[in-house]
Amino acid sequence: MNSQQALELLKAEVKPATGCTEPVAVALAVARAYRELGGTPQRVTIVLSVNVFKNAWAVGIPGIEKSGIDWAVGLGLGVEKEVLDLEILSELSAPEIERGKRFKNELPLQIDVDYSAPPVYIKARVETEKGNAVAIMKDKHDNLVYLEKNGESLLERRGEEEKSSGEIIKRLNFQELISLVGEISYEEGRFLLEGSDLNLAMAEKGWEIKNGMGFVRGWKKAEQKGYIQKDMNSLITGYTVAAAEARMAGISMPVMTSAGSGNHGLVAIIPAAIFAREQKVKKMETIRGLALSHLITIYVKSYTGRLSSVCGCAIAAGSGATAALTYLMGGNPQQIEMAVKNVISSLAGMVCDGGKVGCAIKLCSIAATVWYSALLAVENSVVPEGNGIIGKDMRTTLENLEVLTEQGMEKMDQTIVEIMNRSG
Repeated sequence: MNSQQALELLKAEVKPATGCTEPVAVALAVARAYRELGGTPQRVTIVLSVNVFKNAWAVGIPGIEKSGIDWAVGLGLGVEKEVLDLEILSELSAPEIERGKRFKNELPLQIDVDYSAPPVYIKARVETEKGNAVAIMKDKHDNLVYLEKNGESLLERRGEEEKSSGEIIKRLNFQELISLVGEISYEEGRFLLEGSDLNLAMAEKGWEIKNGMGFVRGWKKAEQKGYIQKDMNSLITGYTVAAAEARMAGISMPVMTSAGSGNHGLVAIIPAAIFAREQKVKKMETIRGLALSHLITIYVKSYTGRLSSVCGCAIAAGSGATAALTYLMGGNPQQIEMAVKNVISSLAGMVCDGGKVGCAIKLCSIAATVWYSALLAVENSVVPEGNGIIGKDMRTTLENLEVLTEQGMEKMDQTIVEIMNRSG
């Protein structure tokens, strides 16, 4: 992979989206099927991978302060946008929300979980008086691979084996990956600064919200009592989780995603953006730090999967964020690798139990770990080989993480979904 290919990869994997990407993807699949058919909706059947199900179950829907897969389905039927993409739930009109609410309350909806499906998988079947239509999203949240209307195939890409970004980047060794960001120009990477502005804007909004889990209210009171001092750690941590609370509560604002996830984008971007702002880092260096964060996020996910039983915000975006911080503090490639090992050693066991407003408190732990891991790394402090899953180099460490994710947590997702269903 050369710098141009790395840039193309970044543009493919770093995109704006409004709302949590799993319910957004559900709404998108439903809308794609319904738009081919038309008529009055009579019934909807959804088949989801376990990962999409748990991430869409309890997260806030943007603009309506509601949560649930049923709301995502209703709104997917109710939207009237010309372009159907990951911005499908942005700036919903009052009539669109009202239609979505009516469909959600009145339509029969069947939701099934396919435990054998790939991590990102959504099959939406919509029935009206005009027949039925089916849309399937796979591998990426906006990747339409199948479209059918009344038994006739309109699009068939299910059997295509295209090389994923993960497969391409996985061939690199860690040090090669770091070297790529030095060749990105200002104009080429300016969109990364725009992503930084988006995510910081969501954080600023987070300091104002009154719904959610009350994280911001608690944080402000702790500051007033003198328990939290305004240092770099509290700025990085506070802004990251304020953004997460606002986003998970359903605030209708876009964020820049990373590797298909908005919360990944918050973790991958905000720590570096805050550090760069406070330390007055030059924009070109900030761009390269952000590029490194996104590339390493994608790189780690090539081992763990796009969605998995472990928290990708922690091990993937957390790895990217600590790498960016180390880079911006003047760390060398070896120290960047040390920082990532520190994060993985600390956060590898963090379970993903679905997208929800409670993710804000997870991001609190992640952001703090990201900061301290970088601080230690620039002083050459690293978790040594043989401590748990930490290997002799980054590739060995990530291969160990891959085994932990795929074999050690094989039944984790199913167990989590059973608990979620039991608790309602």
